[in-house]
Amino acid sequence: MSTAASPLPQLEAPATPARPDFWTRLGGALGRFLGFLLRLVFVLLLAVALGVGVYYGLPWLYRTLVQPVQTHSTQIQDLYNRVEGVRAGIEAGQAAQNDRLTALETANDAQRLQLDSTVTQSNAQQTALEAQQEQLDAATTQAGDMATALEAETSDREALATQVTELQAQLADQAAAQATAQGTLDELAPATDANTAQVTVLQQQVRLLRLENALLRAQIQIGAENLGDARTTLTTTVGAMQTFVETPGVFSADDQASLTVRLNAAQALIDAEPAAALVDLDSIWAEMDRLLSRE
Repeated sequence: MSTAASPLPQLEAPATPARPDFWTRLGGALGRFLGFLLRLVFVLLLAVALGVGVYYGLPWLYRTLVQPVQTHSTQIQDLYNRVEGVRAGIEAGQAAQNDRLTALETANDAQRLQLDSTVTQSNAQQTALEAQQEQLDAATTQAGDMATALEAETSDREALATQVTELQAQLADQAAAQATAQGTLDELAPATDANTAQVTVLQQQVRLLRLENALLRAQIQIGAENLGDARTTLTTTVGAMQTFVETPGVFSADDQASLTVRLNAAQALIDAEPAAALVDLDSIWAEMDRLLSRE
């Protein structure tokens, strides 16, 4: 039995892709060129934007962040130098005031010693005068006794008269000595009064310098921004100035009233504005110094 041979399958050749035409290729090339051009433009714009940001941003950051810090540092250093200069000036002024106060206190002590010596001498003169007065009284008593004896003893009248004459001469001498002692006391009295007045003036100057020293201490505290201690110092100084103003015999009644009003106004400023209160107190101190110098 014969069998028919199976026909072999026919293999088909692969289809060759159709070649694009010229316009298609041209369109693809233009599309790629335009894409590249757009990317290039985008990169350039991005570079320009970064350059502009760096060009304007860095100066802005410098002016905003760095320059204020440098300016503030310079201002702080200048302020610190000024504060140190003011502190040095105030300390020098306070040292000068302390030297002046020490000199016045030394002069006051010398005047006080001189016054004590004058008072001691006056007391000694007074004691001598009292002793002479006692001798005068004793002589007067003795003269009375002698006069009685003269009346009783007629025979001894001439002797008693001579003795009475001598006693009278002694009395005259004692009276002259008494007058001399009294004149010495009268001469010492004005000197004692002058020394007392001079001591009083020196004491007033010392009190005035102590008030100025307290004001300088308050100025240092305000310069150091230690306002709590400054308020305490100013309050104490106002009280001391008020006590000085109210001292009898220092200021007139009108001056006392005017200074008291100004002190009350300055005291009202201490809590809120201690610096302004210090300026007012300096002015009041200058007025007190002027009034004392005038007197």
